[in-house]
Amino acid sequence: MNVAFFLTPLAEVIALPARCTVRQALERMQFHRYAAVPLVSDDGVYVGTLTEGDLLWAMKERNLSFKNTETVSLADVPRRFENRAVSATTDIRELLARAADQNFVPVVDSRGVLMGIVRRSAIIGYFAKGL
Repeated sequence: MNVAFFLTPLAEVIALPARCTVRQALERMQFHRYAAVPLVSDDGVYVGTLTEGDLLWAMKERNLSFKNTETVSLADVPRRFENRAVSATTDIRELLARAADQNFVPVVDSRGVLMGIVRRSAIIGYFAKGL
């Protein structure tokens, strides 16, 4: 068993361009009902994970109203946690260790391009079936 067994491919993942605005991120996250999303550069490289908390803290620290969020780039939003990505060849024990601390684990290729994610719920569901 390897990382690819649990992979949700990029075509089924909502990832945000790192160049979008806080307002765009808020709207996409609300629409899809996500509390966290991967961020990618224009060439698809995984650059980090954005959380609702990151957006809320940025709004508080900048004293932003919702209307003003369209003027702030995600590049200007500090991220409080670093969700480190894994490769498709990562050992399953390492994947489990990351999933213990993250709702999802980004999976990247050798160039750092986001291939998809492994959801913690997929891992738990798989092992729950074996009980």
